[in-house]
Amino acid sequence: MKYLCNEIPWEDIKAIGFDMDGTLYDEFDFIIQVYEPIASLFSNSISDINTIKNSMLLKWLEKGSSYPFIFSEIAVEIGLENDLHEKKIKEALLIYRNFIPTLFLSERIKFLLKEFKGKHELFLVSNGSSTLQWNKIKSLELEKYFDKRNIFVSGDHGKGADKPNLMSLDHLAVFNKNFKKKEVVFIGDRSNDEGYAKNAGFHFIDVNKKNNLF
Repeated sequence: MKYLCNEIPWEDIKAIGFDMDGTLYDEFDFIIQVYEPIASLFSNSISDINTIKNSMLLKWLEKGSSYPFIFSEIAVEIGLENDLHEKKIKEALLIYRNFIPTLFLSERIKFLLKEFKGKHELFLVSNGSSTLQWNKIKSLELEKYFDKRNIFVSGDHGKGADKPNLMSLDHLAVFNKNFKKKEVVFIGDRSNDEGYAKNAGFHFIDVNKKNNLF
């Protein structure tokens, strides 16, 4: 495990946790799929589907996946009236939150998860709406690697469940074993993942600093 991070005492580690979006798969693979029907929703005689889709993709790449105003900005760009503006945004969010994507784990990730599973307890903590995140989990076939009792989707538990909040620690079966904080590693790609690990007292690995190891 030294190839992951030589600063972690791997001989003491008993559990490894993961974020999902941007960590176990490239989130852009999801975004490029879900923006297709949303672009179709916003398209009109002036703005075609590809133009709208490309504009949304560029905004997502520039501002990040947590930026909440992409659909609103698109509505303004194509000149929707206020009443139609709000209606289209609500419809776009409904499409987004219920979308069923076709996603795949890379061979590298599958190999690493198999390696981890043989030596450590694994758990998954993902922010996001319940239906959408479980659709992704099913598409990625993550239950091959994670016991369902060790998968926590914040949308299943209401307000305040998102990382860096630690609500997941009360719901994941892995923590019934009373691991010490320093016996756990959490792997993620965002500041809320790092904050989650810090709040819990876990070791943290930022996949953005691992030179494409993930």
